[in-house]
Amino acid sequence: MKLCLGTAQFGLDYGINNTRGKIPQLEVSEILNYAHDNGVIALDTASAYGNSESVLGEAIADTGKNFQIITKYPADTETRPLQWIDTSLKSLRIEKAHGYLFHNYSIFQKHADYIDEFVKIKESGKSEKIGFSLYYPSEAEYILKNNIPCDIVQIPCSIFDQRFARLFPELKGRGIDIHVRSVFLQGLFFIDPDKLDAGFDSVKSILREINLFAEERSISMAALCLAFAYHNQDISYVVIGVDSLNNLKNNIDCCESLKNINIPYNCFEKFAVNDEFIILPFNWRK
Repeated sequence: MKLCLGTAQFGLDYGINNTRGKIPQLEVSEILNYAHDNGVIALDTASAYGNSESVLGEAIADTGKNFQIITKYPADTETRPLQWIDTSLKSLRIEKAHGYLFHNYSIFQKHADYIDEFVKIKESGKSEKIGFSLYYPSEAEYILKNNIPCDIVQIPCSIFDQRFARLFPELKGRGIDIHVRSVFLQGLFFIDPDKLDAGFDSVKSILREINLFAEERSISMAALCLAFAYHNQDISYVVIGVDSLNNLKNNIDCCESLKNINIPYNCFEKFAVNDEFIILPFNWRK
């Protein structure tokens, strides 16, 4: 399955629509079991997601199942990547990651030589692939223009945020896997527009249009958000977070329903929003 399970909620109180907080350890194991049994074998985590790596490591050991794990090198450490990945692997209780990413492009800007260590991490067999978690198309353009070693880019992508779409063909042509996150925009698409604060006034009417768009096609908002990315042939994985086992079940059911849903990409173009104070949640007022 094209889904990759995001695990920020395993270690943090994460998401604008999350009223529950961190997921209990036992339920994490249940989530992983259900995910694996339904074809979701890719997991996305990071050292910066609280204690999610150690929670994930314990749950994986509990399930006894194999997953493809992508984790990230943090911005707030003085330990170099070659040493830090050992910390992550130990927490995750694995010998090899599927992917190891710069969690923030600014780390690479500050320490360009770290890319050599990432290459060594790949050559040593500690990660099958290496890459970058990005926020801006200009970052991907630099990677492409300068042939920076890269196997994976993880980028924000949603019905609102369509900034990277023009780069998809070149990224895929270079053999770079495209992992997209924030398709639900931390749950923003599920909130009644009238209940959002004034910071979202500029998109409330667009949210109403999107809700109507889904209603006219008799599909849920979750299915619509997933369809936007799931049917894009350039995208390797759609990273979604969940706040409960039931939430995961609903998302997997949505993906199954997408087999009967085919909405051309150009139908979504009119909903694109370029305001980075809307499409990038770290800019939201707390």
